[in-house]
Amino acid sequence: MRAALVSTFQDTVSYCFRSTLETMGSSVRDVVYDHLRRKGIPESEIPAQFDDVVKVLNESFGGSARVIIYKTLVELYQQYSMRVDFTYQESLRDHMSMLRERVVVDHILPRRVQREDPTLEGRLPFVQSILPSNSR
Repeated sequence: MRAALVSTFQDTVSYCFRSTLETMGSSVRDVVYDHLRRKGIPESEIPAQFDDVVKVLNESFGGSARVIIYKTLVELYQQYSMRVDFTYQESLRDHMSMLRERVVVDHILPRRVQREDPTLEGRLPFVQSILPSNSR
């Protein structure tokens, strides 16, 4: 179960990162993915190497990278129906680690997975109890 949750978490990180870049436009998305590939991080490895992604983006794009990482983390928290209780200035790495740990310990699935698999309805009492009624 733990491995499945970690895999789902990584898929969700990838989804949120891609979604964040899409909101910034195709040229930004293409530049970021191309730059990461040149630094040895293919798109498929972004979730597993997220700390390295943050480091590479910070070194290359400075403060602009923080916007990408912050927006990705906000989207990730929303996918897991968690309240975003941190600011742009706080340690985003710490909040990513705390979310990952909570997802694994509490067996939480992201909204997108719940929407994709209607058989999960009713099987996840903890998750269902914290989701707003309009997202079920």
